[in-house]
Amino acid sequence: MNLSNRSLLNKTFLADGAFSLVAAAVLILDAAPFAALISPAATPVTMKVLGVGLLVWGIFHLSAARNGGPVTAAARISIAGDVLWQMASLVLLFTAYTDLSAAGIALVVIGMIAVADFLFFKLRGLARERAALA
Repeated sequence: MNLSNRSLLNKTFLADGAFSLVAAAVLILDAAPFAALISPAATPVTMKVLGVGLLVWGIFHLSAARNGGPVTAAARISIAGDVLWQMASLVLLFTAYTDLSAAGIALVVIGMIAVADFLFFKLRGLARERAALA
């Protein structure tokens, strides 16, 4: 199935999966310099754990997008995960604002914007698929 024949939800899952894998690679492979960039309190271990989480998230999205997927359950899990990411990012900004560098704050906000974009297209894609079934 080529990309033009895929649904909006499927394309969004592919994009989220690819983005997550790239972010995971950066966090895992460059954990020490990335931690230093974000905050003096951040550790390379924290960056690697976050990277492994994003690796799992990316694999989940790419596997769910195979064969014309994802199914509704996968879409709901993904949407819930995006909402939790947004909430955790806000908590991080409010509780650790003084510990974050300017680059750290910018990266958290950029991440929130990217996740909000994916969330928007997942919600829209799921709504389209439901409408098509009705």
